[in-house]
This record gives sequence, C-alpha cells and structure tokens, in this order.
Amino acid sequence: MVERSEVKYSILLAAILAFTSCQSGSASSTEPQQSLFTPASGSPISVPGASNIIIGDVNNDRKPDLLVARGKNRSIAILFGKGDGQFAAAANSINMTHPPNELGVGDVNLDGKLDVAVATHDSYGVMLFLGDGRGGFISSPGSPVVMRTGDHPHTHGLALADVNRDNKLDLVTVNSTDNDVSVAFGDGRGGFTRAPRSPFPVGPSPYPFAVGDVNGDGQLDIVATATATGPMRAQQLPLSRALTLLLADGGGGFRASQLPLRTGEPWFAVISDINGDRKPDVVVTHHEMNQLTVLLGDGRGGFVEATGSPFDFGGKAFHTAVADVNRDGKMDVVAAGGDSVRVMLGDGRGGFTQGPAVRTGPGTWRLDLADVNGDGKPDLVTSNIESETVSVWLAR
Repeated sequence: MVERSEVKYSILLAAILAFTSCQSGSASSTEPQQSLFTPASGSPISVPGASNIIIGDVNNDRKPDLLVARGKNRSIAILFGKGDGQFAAAANSINMTHPPNELGVGDVNLDGKLDVAVATHDSYGVMLFLGDGRGGFISSPGSPVVMRTGDHPHTHGLALADVNRDNKLDLVTVNSTDNDVSVAFGDGRGGFTRAPRSPFPVGPSPYPFAVGDVNGDGQLDIVATATATGPMRAQQLPLSRALTLLLADGGGGFRASQLPLRTGEPWFAVISDINGDRKPDVVVTHHEMNQLTVLLGDGRGGFVEATGSPFDFGGKAFHTAVADVNRDGKMDVVAAGGDSVRVMLGDGRGGFTQGPAVRTGPGTWRLDLADVNGDGKPDLVTSNIESETVSVWLAR
C-alpha cells in the first residue's frame, strides 16, 4: 500500500510513474511501500555456514521442512517445520565429505519418502541420501553418481526431473567450466546411469538452469544460462547474449537452439506462465546486474522478449523464483539481492514494476518459496551466507 499525503499529488505522481514505466520498461515509487512479507516468529534462524536452501516435507507430517546446505561445515542441516512458519533443528543432520553446493529433493526410489540429491562445487559426482520418512537419511548404495568425466569439475546446477518420460526421476547437472549439461537416468530404485548422449553443450559458464515443458509435447525441456565468467571471459562475452534451449526428444536426448537476449550474461532462469496465456515463459536475472529479462513463449518452443524488457530490479539480483506474491492473480518475480530480496510485481501481460524489497541480511544468495504456515499464501525463505542465518518471511 502506498501512503498518500494529498489526493491531487498522488494522482499526479501515479500518472508520471505510469508514463515513465511505458517509456523505460521499469518503474519505482519515491514513496515508501508496505512490505508484502512479515518476519516469522524466531526469524532469522542461526545456521552456521548456511549457503543454500530448499523446502520439502522430509518427515511426512504435511508440514514443510527446510534443508540448509552448510558449505564450510560440510553438512546439511534439517529444520523441521511446525506448520506455523516456525522451524526447529532436527536431532540429526546429513554429514558429508565435501562441502554441499546444490540441492534437490524428490522420491528417487518410489517409496513415498523424499530423498535428497547433493552436488558439490568441485566434483562431477552427485551424492544421494535416501529418506526414511521421519527426517533421517542414509547414503544410497550407488552414491555418488558421476555425471561426466573430465578434468575441470565446476558444478553450478542440479535438478531431479523425469526427462525420459518413464515416471522415474532423473538427475540433471550443469558444469560451468565444461559449458554443458549432464543427464543420468534413474531406475526408480535409487540407481542412476549416464544418458548415452550426455553431456549436452550449452553457452559459456552456465549457472543453475530451468526445467519445464516449453513446447507442450509432454516432455521436460531445459533452459541453460551463460554468464561468461570463466577464464576466457573476454572471448566468451559475445556468446553470452543468449540462452540455450534444449528441447527434449522423449528418449533422454535434446535438440539445442539459441534464445537471443537484449542483455548478456544470463545468470539464473525460471520457466513459468508470466502473462496468463497458459504457455510457458522464461524470466532471467543477469550476472552482477539489476536487470530482469522476460521472454514470452508461444507454446511451441518459440520465445520473444517482452516489450519493455529488461526491467530494472533496483539492485543486483541472483537466484530467482516466480509466484503471485501480492495475490492479484498475476505472477510476480522475487530474487535474492545480496542483502535483501528484490520484488517485481507483474501486470499479467509480461510487464513488471518494482515492489517493496525485503531486507534479509548480508549474503542473501539463495531463496525458496512455499506456504510454510498453511494459510495458502507463498512464503519466502532465504539463506544468508555472510550472516550465517536463514530468514523466514510470511506473506501478509
């Protein structure tokens, strides 16, 4: 809600902002805005070494729990949800031999209990931990799953998804130095085998990718980014003004094409229907930039950059997510912003304006969205590396 001191002044200001938005593709109010989120009781939570976070019900009590990667502590902390936005540390954690980096949750052995996949920055291997449905985990006999061979491991993305349509979760990783995406097929019992044609080349220095069916054929596709942050940065920069779209063939293979961008160095991507036409779109943040790029999909795998894109976050933006955070029936975008979460409010047509930022704490690099207090609204959870905390923000 915008505070107004005088009706005439408010109307004039709104008109000016609307005109500016049409001209520049972004708008920001000079008046204070009420936050869309309020801190949960007990937040922030002290979690030494917190570096990444993911939400999932690991003890089958229908209350979302938090899994927090603790890089320097070489473990994953498990925080059981109470269902009201508060979390309690579990008696156990997942201990590892390497610092955890990327996290994925899913039922890889089809026993109805969530399992955890973990990638580490300097390894091609993905470690698997099988859940017992009570919040406990044991290492899978086939762990780690070696996603590719090579001399330059630099894993910066991980997903559990069924990419070959056999109703069993597969593993997908991205290697930033090798500039490719790797796939391993799951057998539904916790075992994985590298896909025959994997890895798949993408753009320079990819970071976490997005997975979704962009062309309506019932098969999961991949959108990979290109930050051009490698040792050959000068040579890579001209190649960073595009995303790589990997269209699935249903058998675990992919056909690559480029999605041109007005702004280079795409960093984090999300696939979601932004403009309400039931066709998947793509939103992207950019390396060390304020920009949000919006690509509107035609439902057949084609994309065009939205009018006014890129939009201005008002600050640097990293890991991003999409949800209707102000509950107006239109999809919005939130992004980790270093010391805050940046909010962009959607107009339902592919346009965005700045919403009130959420001040979280130093080192806000990763986030997740889920209804953690059971009121049907998307809540926000962030890991704050420098302050070694986890913040929980409840939707108003």
